[in-house]
Amino acid sequence: MGEQHVRRRTVLKGAVGALGLGSALGSTLAACGGSDSGGGTTSGGKAVVRMWSWYNDQEDQFPKLISAFEAAHSNIKIENRIFGTPDQYLPALQAAVAGGDVPEIFAPHTRALTYGTGGISADLKQELGDDFLKDFFDSANQEYTLDGKQYAVGWMAQTFGIFYNPDMLKKAGVEEDGIETWDDLIAAAQKIKATGKFPVALSCNPTTSSLDFFLPLITQVADDPTYYLKLDQLKDGATYEDPKVIQAIELQQKIVKGGVFQPGTTGTSGDQAPQIFYTGKSAMLFNGSWTPQGLTKDATPAFNKLYKVMKTPAIAPGKRHWTANQAGAGWAVAANSKNKDAALEFLKFMYSAEQYSPTMNDSNSMPATKSAAARIELPIMKQMTSWLLDGDGCPHIPFGPGSVAAGDPLAKIFDGTGEPAAVAKAMQQAVQNAKGG
Repeated sequence: MGEQHVRRRTVLKGAVGALGLGSALGSTLAACGGSDSGGGTTSGGKAVVRMWSWYNDQEDQFPKLISAFEAAHSNIKIENRIFGTPDQYLPALQAAVAGGDVPEIFAPHTRALTYGTGGISADLKQELGDDFLKDFFDSANQEYTLDGKQYAVGWMAQTFGIFYNPDMLKKAGVEEDGIETWDDLIAAAQKIKATGKFPVALSCNPTTSSLDFFLPLITQVADDPTYYLKLDQLKDGATYEDPKVIQAIELQQKIVKGGVFQPGTTGTSGDQAPQIFYTGKSAMLFNGSWTPQGLTKDATPAFNKLYKVMKTPAIAPGKRHWTANQAGAGWAVAANSKNKDAALEFLKFMYSAEQYSPTMNDSNSMPATKSAAARIELPIMKQMTSWLLDGDGCPHIPFGPGSVAAGDPLAKIFDGTGEPAAVAKAMQQAVQNAKGG
């Protein structure tokens, strides 16, 4: 695994490919190498807790967590397994579910709610209580909650902002603190283009990546962070043809036509967009809170000292700078494991103050709890997390049945081939078709 970092954009790409996969994957688990713990029962008299994920951000930290826990819990053995990518992980998890041998703790992927309502994942509100859950960011809890039950907890939170090169803004005559609204960004884009540079690098490949940018615009229009939660589930009459969604698509179209992004966003991958930025081809980059980790590895030391980050622009002066915030990674607990209590004990241990904050800091990751967020050390990560502590976070991860399919029609706005009302109608139809209704 080494320095490979798999982000949620890859997760959503995997989710699209996984739609419709079912019990036919039963043979996959054996091919990937199953656990020897006999369904998570006992090993040498110890309760075995298997933990599955693709979270290689903490591959150096997990052994330390496990060693400290096992030293204090001699009757429990933790078996940690990190898969290389979400695309490798999800088929193995689905096969384990189909075979009735679910790991005690697992990354629920985009199927957190589906596994919850299907009785695979335990209701952590019942198992852990509100006192434990109240420390998590609301948006991180909301993404795993349905009908009053919560089927997972956030592990690594994520938010988005606009990373920028202050020298390039200065050369273009753009003030660093002068971009408050989308209109300000559009005006700045014209000045930056006049210097021969792209204003903002953005990845919309796969098309589901465009949802990272677009979905918070819905919250900006509605000024209600619970609105997308209803749209995601198509609950309470919510539909993509709602005037609020169409207005958000119109705003997206205005930003695109304003020349804010580089040409060919729908052909630009999640790796290529940062490269456009740190090689000096664009003055700015719209990306997630994992960006500092990648730039530390890929960009020069001089660039890492130079770049800064600003909030996502607001819809109008004085309005809240809603920014995407949910947990790009989370943990669920198998509802029917014989060792569920042992799994819950380890889960609580991982989130203890003595363990969780150091784990997040050591891996330069954004925590999903308010208490750990207050202890962040990396300056830019601390800055971005402060936006969440200020209450600017809003939902942006499509967990509802078929919701990721909305990204395909939305691509027509990014490539300039569609109009808002028609795209909204196509998004609604795509989601309905994907969910099978």
